Order: sequence, then structure tokens, then C-alpha cells
Amino acid sequence: MKILVAEDDFASRNFLQFFLRKYGEVDVAVNGSEALEVFKEALNEKAPYQYVFMDIMMPEKNGLDAAREIRGIEREFNVAPAKEAVIIMATALSDVKTVFEAFNKSEATDYITKPLDVETLTAKLKEIGLIKDE
Repeated sequence: MKILVAEDDFASRNFLQFFLRKYGEVDVAVNGSEALEVFKEALNEKAPYQYVFMDIMMPEKNGLDAAREIRGIEREFNVAPAKEAVIIMATALSDVKTVFEAFNKSEATDYITKPLDVETLTAKLKEIGLIKDE
């Protein structure tokens, strides 16, 4: 299982990396541009990411644009819809407009609001099927 974390905030990035590593190999990117490079490289190497956790507000390229471009890269590589990466947007913004934009314009799978904590993240991971109820 490969997971990509794209987060510019050091504390959030480290929290996600530490928490998610028990579920798979975790790579990190510090902005949307870097996330796109890493994501495309993984597809080129035939070792795609199954999950992408991406902050919405990042420098160089925001998460909404990066998520939309990830979907374009998957189409370019003829990734079947059932094999597309699950993209979870992380945001400190919880207003309806941002959530609507994340789903409709970026083609994200789901979102989670910050601040991130173990309980909220565990619930989301169960919801998306990354971890099973014990």
C-alpha cells in the first residue's frame, strides 16, 4: 500500500506521516507541484499511490488544482476508475463553498477538516476502508 501526503505545514505533515506509516509506505511532498511530480513518477514506475492526503492551501500549487491534475494524469496513464487513487483533501476551511469546490472541481474523493487528531483521522480511515473495525 502506497500513500502520498502533500502538506506544507511541518506539524501536520509529520503527524500524517507517523500515523499512516502503520498502514503502508508513506511518501511526502511539501507542495502541490512536488506532489504531482512524485505521483507521476510512481505511475511511470508502475508503483502507483492508492491514497493521497492533500492540504488544500499550499504554496506553488494548491491542493484543489493538484488533485484535479492528478485525475488528469491518471486518465493520461489509462488508470481504470476503480483503480484511481483515493484523494482526501485536508482543510482548515469548513465552509460549504470550499467543500463543494473540493468535490466538484478537483474530483477529490473525500475531505477531512483540521486540526487533525487521532480520533478524527481514524474515523475517516475506517470510512474510506483503509482500516477495518477491530
